[in-house]
Amino acid sequence: MTSTPTRGGAGRLAEWWKPHTRTVDRKLSPREFRRNFHLGVANGATVTVAMAFIDPSTVLSWFLAQAGASNGLIGLVSPIRMGSSFLLQILVSGYIQRKPHKMPFYLTVGVLRVAVLVALSLVVGLVPVGSPWLVPGFFAVLVVYSLISGTIGLPFMDITAKSIPASQRARFFGRRNLWGSVLSLGVSAAVGYLLTEPLGLVFPRNIAVMFALSAVFLAITSAIWSRLVEPPGDVQSVRVGWSEQLRRGLTLLKANRPYRRYVLTRLALMPADWVTPFYVVYARDELGLAPEMIGVYLAARTVAAVFSNLAWTRLGDRRGNRILVQVVSALSIAVPGLALVVGSLIGRSTGPAPWQAYAFGLVYVALGTLGSGSMVAGMSYLLDIVPAAERALYLGFNNTLFGVARFAALASGFLMDWVGFRAMATVAVGFCLLSLVLSTGLADPPAHAAAIDST
Repeated sequence: MTSTPTRGGAGRLAEWWKPHTRTVDRKLSPREFRRNFHLGVANGATVTVAMAFIDPSTVLSWFLAQAGASNGLIGLVSPIRMGSSFLLQILVSGYIQRKPHKMPFYLTVGVLRVAVLVALSLVVGLVPVGSPWLVPGFFAVLVVYSLISGTIGLPFMDITAKSIPASQRARFFGRRNLWGSVLSLGVSAAVGYLLTEPLGLVFPRNIAVMFALSAVFLAITSAIWSRLVEPPGDVQSVRVGWSEQLRRGLTLLKANRPYRRYVLTRLALMPADWVTPFYVVYARDELGLAPEMIGVYLAARTVAAVFSNLAWTRLGDRRGNRILVQVVSALSIAVPGLALVVGSLIGRSTGPAPWQAYAFGLVYVALGTLGSGSMVAGMSYLLDIVPAAERALYLGFNNTLFGVARFAALASGFLMDWVGFRAMATVAVGFCLLSLVLSTGLADPPAHAAAIDST
């Protein structure tokens, strides 16, 4: 095997990874493909574990609610966490397009995001409870973490596209989710245990421990990914600035009809995300949710993700990724719909009871099933319809576009205070129905991967 040395600023910053970073200037052998597949699955499993410890819809929302934050502030968590993560991708896409090997950039960002997450743990653990700096300090570091960590998506997706055959991608993402969900069952128990404030870990130090554990697992994910054998990819030889990349991305959105339909289908699902951080707040306020129920909800979501993953993978293998996207759009209706139905059945007159809190766990079962399917469907279908030479541009523009769109959720907390949970959930159901209608017009990837409408 011929190794290619890493160069540039990214390579220098990630120099300590060099003994484990292998790039090749030839096509991968079947054995190397299998090796990359298994390492990628292991990487995905540990990423899922790391993210469970800082889950926006449960852990972060609970932390802010306990810290006395308003609904308006709680509503900022998801758009900051997810929107900021995608925001800078168009800025780095031009740089990544010029690099045949993306591993050095991936590892550099991997080091940085671990360092920032450790800083977040320190802020939450060391700032005294009741301090006016606790919540602002949390948000400041969360923004930095999200901005930095989001740029890792482009090299990850590019390396994945080069390393995993198109026919195996649904299986690849499905296996990542499957084993991540299995491991996250233990995380669910750990979260529930830590929220009971054991061993003197009173709030918010118990939350700080979760953030530190997330940093540990993120370090492991980068170490695993660095063992992949990366083949070279198609490069864009001309240096392109971010403004030109943005212009080209808008042109692609206009000209590429299958891509445009995909974007509209996924955008229509976003209002449903506005409600997600408030499910746990709604359960706390309406049902008198005990802290340990957070672990139960995480476990319910994880078990649903585990058992649904096999079905998602099989469906993608047999029917294609287009069908996956359509089924995901249909299933998205169930999450806010279940919250409305279960909430109505429970009512407010009987007072909180254990069975009510467990019944509301059905919402998290639906969230787990939907999240598993959305991850497999979205990534697989998008990689199917974008050309290899422009992959970084498509992915960077796509993720930046969705990052900007997610910032519309900044108003979700204020809308929640204004119109209430039930009204917001009803609006979410309507947009999910729109996504389902739009998904019926998605192109079939094998027939339309290169279909460009020049009119």
